[in-house]
Amino acid sequence: MRPFESLIQAWLALGAYTRLFVPITLLIFVVSGLRYDLLIHAEVAGAKQQILTHAENMEHLLGPTLLKLSKSQDQAEITNTLRRQLANDPDLTRLTWSYPQNNVDMTGTFTVPMLAPHWFQVILQMPATLSKTITTADKNAARVTVEISTNSAVNRIWQKVVVQLQISAMAIFFIYFLLGLILRVNERSWKRLALATNRFKTGDHGVRMEARGSHEERLLATTFNGMAEEIESILLTLQKSQREQSEQMHFTLQLLNALPVSTFFQDSQGICRGVNPAWCKMFGIQQKDAVGQPMYKLLPFLATLDTRHISSAGLAIYSHKTTPDIPRQVNGEHISALYYQATYTSVDGKASGIIGALVDISERKKIQAALEEQKERVETTLDSIDDAVISADIDGRILTLNRSAQKLTGWRLDEALSQELATVFTLGERRKQTALNTYLANVASTGATFQEHNLALLSRAGRQLEVDLSAAPIRQPDGTVTGSVLVFRDLSETHYLMRQIAWQAGHDLLTGLANRQSLSAHFSQAIEYAREHQKLLAVCLLDLDHFQEVNDKHGNEVADKLLQQVARRLESCVGKNNPVARLGGDEFVVLLQNQSDLNEVELNIALLLGQLAQPYEFENKKMTMRASIGVAMYPNDELSPDVLLRYADQAMYQAKLSGRNQYHLFDLQKDEEVRTRHNQRARIREALLKDEFELYFQPKVDMRHGRITGMEALIRWNHPQRGIVGPMEFLPLVENTNIIIDIGNWVIHQTLQQMSNWVANGYNWIVSVNIAARHFQHADFLENLRSYLAQFPDVPPEYLEIEILESAALQDVQQVREVMSACQQLGVRFALDDFGTGYSSLSYLKRLPANILKIDQSFVRDMLEDSDDLALISAIVGLANAFKREVIAEGVETIEHGVALMRLGCNFAQGYGVSRPMPASRVEKWAESYVQPEQWLQQA
Repeated sequence: MRPFESLIQAWLALGAYTRLFVPITLLIFVVSGLRYDLLIHAEVAGAKQQILTHAENMEHLLGPTLLKLSKSQDQAEITNTLRRQLANDPDLTRLTWSYPQNNVDMTGTFTVPMLAPHWFQVILQMPATLSKTITTADKNAARVTVEISTNSAVNRIWQKVVVQLQISAMAIFFIYFLLGLILRVNERSWKRLALATNRFKTGDHGVRMEARGSHEERLLATTFNGMAEEIESILLTLQKSQREQSEQMHFTLQLLNALPVSTFFQDSQGICRGVNPAWCKMFGIQQKDAVGQPMYKLLPFLATLDTRHISSAGLAIYSHKTTPDIPRQVNGEHISALYYQATYTSVDGKASGIIGALVDISERKKIQAALEEQKERVETTLDSIDDAVISADIDGRILTLNRSAQKLTGWRLDEALSQELATVFTLGERRKQTALNTYLANVASTGATFQEHNLALLSRAGRQLEVDLSAAPIRQPDGTVTGSVLVFRDLSETHYLMRQIAWQAGHDLLTGLANRQSLSAHFSQAIEYAREHQKLLAVCLLDLDHFQEVNDKHGNEVADKLLQQVARRLESCVGKNNPVARLGGDEFVVLLQNQSDLNEVELNIALLLGQLAQPYEFENKKMTMRASIGVAMYPNDELSPDVLLRYADQAMYQAKLSGRNQYHLFDLQKDEEVRTRHNQRARIREALLKDEFELYFQPKVDMRHGRITGMEALIRWNHPQRGIVGPMEFLPLVENTNIIIDIGNWVIHQTLQQMSNWVANGYNWIVSVNIAARHFQHADFLENLRSYLAQFPDVPPEYLEIEILESAALQDVQQVREVMSACQQLGVRFALDDFGTGYSSLSYLKRLPANILKIDQSFVRDMLEDSDDLALISAIVGLANAFKREVIAEGVETIEHGVALMRLGCNFAQGYGVSRPMPASRVEKWAESYVQPEQWLQQA
């Protein structure tokens, strides 16, 4: 790094001409060299291309002529042609014609002289001649060889370079000439500036440069003149300031001598350099006796103070409450005084000594002591009362806080002193704070008192207190207002107890929800809001399902915690704007307000049911609890809250009857229907218990081979009054209840028992039973089926066939597949009933391991008239074949239906065309007399 710095210093030491012309000269040489190198390369490339082009033109010019002469064997004319061409083109040095019969080589006698110097030829690196051999388009491959001299091309390049050198030389000359003129002008300006600067330095402050010459010279002169005028003005100002300071010093000395305050001067060595008359009078010492003495001897207390290292701008203030160190020489008594000291400086700003002053405050101390004693008594009195007291000056700054005020505000007295009152006494309500601030700002002019009740006071710790406040002005004996005093009392606990009593009167103590008493107020407000805004009000009465079981199994404590969690979920789910109340026990009421339509009501209730159905946790244990909800709507149902609540209660009861864990909207007509359905379901369950049901069997046949393949078990009701009742009249009523599971189990058991009888009689028929989706998806289905099969070991499991509706299987394909596979492992077969009606897809058919597809009778019945049904059956048969499934058609009512099915490839059928369903007692007799129709035999 040092060699580089040395190089830089050496370069900067050179003159301006050198530092300017050397870089410019180097730059000119580099740029010119690069330019001429590029120029020469471009010219050489162009010359070579031009020569080669000239050679090609010779071939086009001579080729046809020479080829024609060669073919005519005219050797003399070929020679003359080449000679003439060499004579006409001085750049041609040699022409050669080659042909199988002759070969002519001619050399030129004239050569263009070389004008360029030898060194330039070396730079160009161009050969003396360039040759090119060109083959003509002839089958004998005649060739023309052209050799051309490069002298003309080199001469042209040399002439261009010479012209460019002349132009460059003129440009460089003018550049150096102009730079010389500029430097000449600048040198003249620098000399004038140096002369004026030297005169200014020697004291000629009025010197100025003449503004003449170039723009830069005039600008330099103007700048120097402005700077000189500014400096001259500053010097004059400094001289004036010195005179003024001298006069000020003289005035200051006169002022200090006239001051009644005791003042002394001390130098940097601590020696007294002067005292004023007031000091002499205070201590009884003559000025001549004090001057020259060490100040710590005159005032011993100064020995304890650092009076030698005070900065020029420093000011130290010392006061003493007791005065044993400052004796008064006049009568020997001690005085109390305030001591002030400040540093004084010399003209150059350096600290020269200290100015000290003593103010006698003995009388003031006596008065202050009396006031302190009186203040102590007042503060003790204020601290002994329960009310909080704050006093402030006329500007609203804290003067005192008693113990109660410090406790309530959170501010200690030493922290609060001189703070603004609004900082220490902060109200939670902005309007009340503004009113108090306005009173304090105008207390001097109004002199009135200020009272407010139930204010929210914010303590320093962020706690909110409820206080009653009274404020009044502080007056002097002459009536002048000097501040204000605030007296306040904490009423938070009293108000809390009052609110607690009021809250308990209207709320349930266990859950914190509104109780029945306060529900009426919420009801009235909700009805009024719905009436004004033309909105719906949904009154939801909620009851927990099987809550008593929780109480019996886990005890009252867990039951109470469950009720509390239910209350919290209800509040969070419906929001703050929808009141929630507990009527007692496990009954709750929710008022859903501002509902636009019935869809919104049903959506909110569904969300509420879903939230309540989530697991509840107690001591690391999870519990599930569901609810039933009855809903009455205003204004759809009634205006009276009591009637709405009664309707909601009736609807809730209907929800319980419908299976629980659901909601029910109150409707007089529908509720009557629901009660009717409930009664009907109760009658169906009674029929099951009284063994009023009976199984009928409908045969299945193989139409192609004329044999009976199996039966389908169909339930009937032997009603005591109505006789035989078909399944469509009672099964839909219980399809979505657990009764359908009991009926399904009864059918399986009865079927297996009948199959056992047939097996004993030698009839090995496959019997199918229809199982409802609710029953099939029940958790105990597989276990119950295994138990029934075990009860009849003589019945092979593969003789039992379970039919499930295709639409039911598609509801949960994965679960259905798993159950089907487990049953098939027992040997049980499966059939998809009503196939084609459930929006089947190939993926579903592949995933469901059914053995048989049953074509729905709605397609079979009209297949002879409806081509679409015929095409659909054909497609189903094709699917069955593709997936290697058996296929059977239901609803075969005529022989013609069977013929058509056999043509499509469906060989199995059941329906009225085979036989109607019959009691088990008639099946064997029918089987013995069954004869295959002739048309089916012919078709087979």
